[in-house]
Amino acid sequence: MRKPTRPRLLAAAVALGAALVVGVAGASAGSADQTGAGSGAPRHDSQIDNLGLVKNQIKAYYGDSGDSKASPDSNYARDAKRVESQLSTWLRTHRHGDKPAVVFDVDDTTLLNYTYEASHDFGYDPTTNAQCVAAKCFPAVFGMVDVVTWATDHGFAVFYVTGRPATQQDDTLANLAQVGFPKPTGIYTKVKTAPYPPYLPCSPNCSTVEYKSGTRAHIEDEGYTIVANVGDQYSDLKGGHAERTFKMPNPMYYLP
Repeated sequence: MRKPTRPRLLAAAVALGAALVVGVAGASAGSADQTGAGSGAPRHDSQIDNLGLVKNQIKAYYGDSGDSKASPDSNYARDAKRVESQLSTWLRTHRHGDKPAVVFDVDDTTLLNYTYEASHDFGYDPTTNAQCVAAKCFPAVFGMVDVVTWATDHGFAVFYVTGRPATQQDDTLANLAQVGFPKPTGIYTKVKTAPYPPYLPCSPNCSTVEYKSGTRAHIEDEGYTIVANVGDQYSDLKGGHAERTFKMPNPMYYLP
């Protein structure tokens, strides 16, 4: 999930190779929440992971051979596919209600941001990111097209709820279609100027959790049963309004 106006923190949880796997694949909103990681000032430099080493570990996790591209044979890809397998199993056994639905985030849930991140030293610049969105330069997350296509073909309504601004909605839909995702039932982007959605009274100052959970509540009010909610940030998953949450791996940044 990406919200351009939020500060971005490089995930310190990847300092050890094992930490790249533990707590990522298949985690739900009820799992250990790392959103408090990094709070409080370290007393000594030895308590802080070296930023350069962490970046190198992230590159190794994504299988980057020096071209700023993620490998389909990487540990990241294996973790992503493990979560997708759990999601697929859940959907096959929990299709119920007249209007079952699945909610997906976009950035690093369905569209992979790794090349952009690695090419910009894991920093975020709204201008270059907007250029990438307009150019539809993001590939699909490994395996996710098959999951979304299966859900669509088997009667699930698919909704995207993203922190991208409303001005990027058309380019986002075009990028999703370009890499093979079927047309969704709907997409919700963040409205930053009036008129604001009536179901989000917190606008224009909604937190990510308020925006996303409020939007899911609105989808439910439209008669849908949200069987699964899928995102790469815990803020994508908090706030209820889904029968189960699925946490995609993303050690590159953290959004509250």
